[in-house]
Amino acid sequence: MNRRHALLAIAAAATLLGLSSYASPYWTLHRMKTAVMEKDANSFSRYIDFPALRESVKSQLMVAMDARMDRPDVADNSFAGIGRMMGAALINPIVDAAVSPAGVIAMFESGKAQPLRAPSSPAPSSTETDSVKYAVAYQDWSTVAIAKPGEDAGRFILKRRGLWSWQLASLEFPKTVLQ
Repeated sequence: MNRRHALLAIAAAATLLGLSSYASPYWTLHRMKTAVMEKDANSFSRYIDFPALRESVKSQLMVAMDARMDRPDVADNSFAGIGRMMGAALINPIVDAAVSPAGVIAMFESGKAQPLRAPSSPAPSSTETDSVKYAVAYQDWSTVAIAKPGEDAGRFILKRRGLWSWQLASLEFPKTVLQ
């Protein structure tokens, strides 16, 4: 009987470990939302992999710029090459400035993965802020996408860091930004 109890205890512990690991991105999302509501940039920053996030934003902006420059109406322009070089030179410092704790908090607070855009209205004070509702979707064991359900506001991509920890490592811009 002792062996059976030991096996049941091991099975129960393994189940609890698995469930807690599965639920860990939800807990991370809750902690991120709490940090946003409390305007605590230091706590929020613990959940961000800033170098990876900056590279994600830069690469998507470069792809979007290249797509615009390759359109027939632009490609024939003799200044298109100069524009491409200037755009590439400007993307790095702009992204480095925008992908800061304050910039990422503003995106997360609005629920829109759209850096480099001015907000349409001033942010409400912390007492008026209603937390954005996010849908969480596992893409694989180590990647989770969170987004506002029902609208194309882009997605925030969390990457697993250990068994229970997650960090925001990239953004997927909405289609309208990439067009």
